[in-house]
Amino acid sequence: MKHLSRYAWILLLLVGLSFVYYAYDNVIVIPSLSPTDPDRGWAWLTTDPEVIDYIQYWFRIFGIWVFAVAVFIIIISVTGFRQGEKWAFFSLLYVPIHIIVHMFLWPWAIPVLMVILLLTVAGLMLPYRQFFPKD
Repeated sequence: MKHLSRYAWILLLLVGLSFVYYAYDNVIVIPSLSPTDPDRGWAWLTTDPEVIDYIQYWFRIFGIWVFAVAVFIIIISVTGFRQGEKWAFFSLLYVPIHIIVHMFLWPWAIPVLMVILLLTVAGLMLPYRQFFPKD
């Protein structure tokens, strides 16, 4: 078990990288969809160019926020969490709370969020004794 807990930070790194991928989708991929494409475009929603610009703007802003959370997760998991510092453990407790809130906000994304939540909880709980040893 000690061997697994030593590499638990990699699970949190994978969570951070999955957030980076999601941010990439929101900043680059989704806003670049052609409004006239009937299968993947915005035509099903609206054809008003101002509304399409507004939607693309908000996808980009959301992607930037997701990227910020991803950087937060990656930096803390690679530095302080990997070294066993308690502040990093407590800082990364934000991530499962963040994911659970988004499960309530977006119930259609629960299958994907559940996988990320399980990775996060496993990454936090495997080295628990490293952060809080028995006296």
